[in-house]
Formats: sequence, C-alpha cells, structure tokens
Amino acid sequence: MAEKATQINHIGVIMDGNRRWARQHKFETVIKGHEKGVDKFMELCMWCQERSIKHLTVYAFSYDNWNRTSEEVDGLMDLMERFFTSKVQTCIRRGIRLVPIGNFSIMKEKNRETLFKAAEMTKDCTSLTVNVAISYGGHDETVRIAKRIAMDVADGKIGIEDITQETYSKYLDVAHSGEMELVIRTGGDFRLSGFFPWETCYAEIMCLDVLWPDFSHEQFDYCIDSYYEKTRINKGK
Repeated sequence: MAEKATQINHIGVIMDGNRRWARQHKFETVIKGHEKGVDKFMELCMWCQERSIKHLTVYAFSYDNWNRTSEEVDGLMDLMERFFTSKVQTCIRRGIRLVPIGNFSIMKEKNRETLFKAAEMTKDCTSLTVNVAISYGGHDETVRIAKRIAMDVADGKIGIEDITQETYSKYLDVAHSGEMELVIRTGGDFRLSGFFPWETCYAEIMCLDVLWPDFSHEQFDYCIDSYYEKTRINKGK
C-alpha cells in the first residue's frame, strides 16, 4: 500500500570522494582530503539535528580499505585518533552519541581503546546517535552474525526454529538504530559498496556527483526534501 513518506529516523551516508578532492586541489597527500572530510562530517551531524533525524550511519573506513597503502591506512588511523580524542567534548555538548561499528579485530589496541572510550563518554547523549562504520563491510558483518548465531544455537541460547528475520535483525551492528529510510552517496558512483545490505534493503538511495568535502547544506536539504516528496510503498506490500 502506498503512503506519503514520514519522518526519517535513520539516514545512511557514504562519504566518498576525499582522495579525489585532495588530488584535484594538488595536495601532496590524500590525507588532506580525509581531514576536510572530517570537517564536513561534523557539519552533517548538525544538519541531521536541524532536520530532527535521530540516527545517522556513516561509512568512514570500509573493511576493504585495509588493502590501501600502509601510508594512507596509517594516516587514516591517526586522523581517527585525533577526531575521537579532540571532538568528544563537542559531541557531548551537542548531544551526539558516537557508536563505533565494524570489525575491530584488525585494529591496533590503542585505536580500539580510543573508539571505545569515545563511545563510553557519549553513551548518555540522546539528540543524535551516530554510527561510525570503521573496518566495516557488509559481507564481513554477515559472516560475523552467522558465527554468533551458530554459537548461540550450539550453546542452547536459541533453537534453529527461532532463527527468523526478527531474530537476525537483533544481531546487526546497528540494531539499536533500525533500518535506514534514506542513503546518500557522494562521489558519483551508483552502488552501495557493501554498506549495510540488510538495513538498506528498503531505503531510498540518492547518488550525487559531488565529492564529499564539497557536499553542501543545500544538497543535503535537497536529498531530505526529495525523500519527503516521494510516495513510499510499505515494506512487504
């Protein structure tokens, strides 16, 4: 049954284009693009709050990004350290809860500790929950969930007959945020690139030919307003 789109609860953003932005601007290292991207991310959080969106999930570092050069990976981890250390108090003041999402087994212990400390410090913030996907990939999450369910079945916590869509959804990395109504991707590509396949199953997707550091408030509002103008088909109908 078709009905008018209602308030967005959960939005996903694939922040693509930082490296191309740095190269366009003739920087010696692509990390300059990622630094500019972090500034844009903080703006995005404020834009979501302005539009009363309660949950935001961003693709900060995919599981496949570990295949990039060691120089870039190390630079990204250093940038992440700086962000999760220097911006925590800003997030607390603005009521932003930071929730790191992904497979952290590959990370250095100090990086993991920084993420978990920021999550603990912001856990009581209620204005906006921001799931920061770091070392995340949709295939990897699916395998991790399958292993957890298998272990719970083996331990007698659940039975085979208990494995339903509802049960599976409780194991998701962003189970606390629910499914996404809208996904925005910058950078000009028209694909999800492993971005939360379960949660985006019924999402509207908008792909923009703009590099992430150049993404504007006006473009964000355009995406949100375009969603609200759509007539949505109820899931399962």
